[in-house]
Amino acid sequence: MQEKIESIQKPKWTLSRLLVKYRTLIILILLMIVFTALRPVFIRPENLLAITKNMSYVLIAGLGATFIITLAGLDLSVGSIAAVVGVGFAMLVRGGLMPAVPAILIVMVAATFLGFSNGLISVKGNIAPFLVTLATMNIFRGLALTLTRGRPIPIVVPHYADIFGNGRLFGVIPSPAIISLILLVVAWFLYKHTKFGFYVRSIGGNEEAARVAGINIAKVKIAAYALSGFFAFVSGLILAALMNAGLPDIGQDLALDAVTGVILGGTALAGGRGTIMGTLGGCLVIASLNNGMSLLGAQYHVQILVKGVVIILAVLMDNALKANQ
Repeated sequence: MQEKIESIQKPKWTLSRLLVKYRTLIILILLMIVFTALRPVFIRPENLLAITKNMSYVLIAGLGATFIITLAGLDLSVGSIAAVVGVGFAMLVRGGLMPAVPAILIVMVAATFLGFSNGLISVKGNIAPFLVTLATMNIFRGLALTLTRGRPIPIVVPHYADIFGNGRLFGVIPSPAIISLILLVVAWFLYKHTKFGFYVRSIGGNEEAARVAGINIAKVKIAAYALSGFFAFVSGLILAALMNAGLPDIGQDLALDAVTGVILGGTALAGGRGTIMGTLGGCLVIASLNNGMSLLGAQYHVQILVKGVVIILAVLMDNALKANQ
């Protein structure tokens, strides 16, 4: 009898279930095969390193988005926060006004506060996170444009570009890839091995049950958005270092790419289920897509069209996974 019950409770690992569960890995392998066949340069080590470098800021934003989406929320403002970070840092260090380290600390606090504001407005104002971050996406972008009058601000700080942008460890591994790897480990630990991560998953799975269990729903949600602001801060530093300037219009696709990577990685839009390592795989897919299409000479409008299709496919596969559970 016990064996019969267990056989009923445990779903069979059918081919379709395996395909849906390991979709991120399968898509990544297929992309590598296709792009390598069309442009053999895609598989060269220097190009693969370039993919990890260009993936870094998307992955970091995606780590923050993983917590938010697990809560059944959404943050569309990360790209605008990243732009404010780059612009703010460039203005603080311009002309030797302030040393780099205090300037970095100031923009870190500012970015975290912007994320905190998203959570506070959403929770205390009882407004859907989508609407709040849609509004703040425009507010923060407008702030960056107003501060710079729409013009780039050069960053002339010794070693800044090497540390956050174009440097290489041992002359090989891009420094942004190292930064993203460190934050990946930190995010994984927070998500899987802390009370905060457990509370995030619990609230996303069943908010009412979490409230009855005594979890402070408002506090956890606001903290998650503040954390997303911090990750956007690091993404902003990397973007500014790669460009060696504070650009008010940078990061416009960052939220789209990050959310797509998170969904592709297996984090459920409905909340309650997510995976940090899955986000890594999903962001690798996005970075490979961007790199491969660039090698093929695809124009920008074609690239965003493909990303839109990928989002729909990711949601369909997420629904298929839930149906097979």
